[in-house]
Amino acid sequence: MSENAAYQSLTGKTLLLFFDHDRASLSDQWLELKDINIPSSIQFFETKAVWEILITRHDKVNNSLHASVVSYNVSGRQEEKNPEELYSQLNQIKRIYFRQLDTRSLLRSASGERLPRMLSGLTDNPNEEILKDSVSEQNSKVIHERFSIPINALRFQLGAVSFKRKFWFSRDALDIHIKNYELREEFDAVKNYFINALKTKHINVRVSCELEGDEVRILNVYSPEIDRIDKALIETVRFEFVSGFKRKKSMLEIDHSLFTMDELLAHFGEQGFHSDAFFQSESDLFDDLLQITDTKHYRNLRYLSSIHAHHIMKLRFVLKPFSFVFLVEGTKYYHLIWETLDTEEATYIWSCDKQLDELKLAMRKLDDILNVIKVQGKTAYLNTVEEPFQRIYHDYSDLQDGFLKWKVVLEQCLA
Repeated sequence: MSENAAYQSLTGKTLLLFFDHDRASLSDQWLELKDINIPSSIQFFETKAVWEILITRHDKVNNSLHASVVSYNVSGRQEEKNPEELYSQLNQIKRIYFRQLDTRSLLRSASGERLPRMLSGLTDNPNEEILKDSVSEQNSKVIHERFSIPINALRFQLGAVSFKRKFWFSRDALDIHIKNYELREEFDAVKNYFINALKTKHINVRVSCELEGDEVRILNVYSPEIDRIDKALIETVRFEFVSGFKRKKSMLEIDHSLFTMDELLAHFGEQGFHSDAFFQSESDLFDDLLQITDTKHYRNLRYLSSIHAHHIMKLRFVLKPFSFVFLVEGTKYYHLIWETLDTEEATYIWSCDKQLDELKLAMRKLDDILNVIKVQGKTAYLNTVEEPFQRIYHDYSDLQDGFLKWKVVLEQCLA
């Protein structure tokens, strides 16, 4: 079997993932929940859950799997096992990444059919109105309150938003939770984008409370605005975030031009933002940037992404002009390819011997080159260039034929 075939051997396979309290397994070895991309607020599974997962990418270099969940509830298969001939590979897996977890199904799987403790005290249906007499036989009262609260005052959590509220009938401020299984705690850093997507700075809230003596019990909480947050609206928020992020100008003095996705978002994203709120990998951010940009290089960038050596080097982002640096692994050489997103620059290619030390040196040189181009322009670089490199010009007269011509020249350069 070739090295590449072995690298892809688990891709496309459907496997069972077994949970037992605070650990999970695909074979006879266990991983901690933090190693399988489960949100930190899920400390353990109250039941021995079994998921069916589809492996979308097997990263042998980093001993990790990228997967999607086919079913969160195959609990009747606890006695089954994954094929034992795969155990030698499965035992090497250190991390499992999920592109997107369905919050409702995750919470149900972790807690059985009961609500998680953090959400106890709320009704299952946020649209359900509590219909009770104002005074019960036990001398308790039910009070209904309506009010609005700024979205910026909310705290986003797994499966809910929360805030504290002081009412006239309570001595202390009450902790109010409004359920929505699509929400995640990582969204707290991008609340302003939810303001834009919902087209309001406030949410309306209806709360029903039961008073019995000095005790106050929350019966029901509902907000039409929070109820509107679904997968489609979160997609809108994500695209708003990417659009706003791309337009941002950093006020920081930074002496380099090449950024990984995490470095880029740390420097230019929202304060406190974690990339896994929206992006499982740099490929997700790359895809979103292509979707929101009217780029003539769309097919070129798609092709370069498909041949980028992810297992050797993370995709690099450049801010000025907004562009990408890909790595293509040739037979004898590594090739670093610079392609812009929405300008009409040529494709630049720098090559080095196929050794990791040489690649690291070439990356440092490329960072210096891009700094020169950023400050002085590409003409200044071209007039002083000493290291060998190649350029491929784009033919914009016919984008279809232009791409095909570009691809032929690129393959000749890489050969």
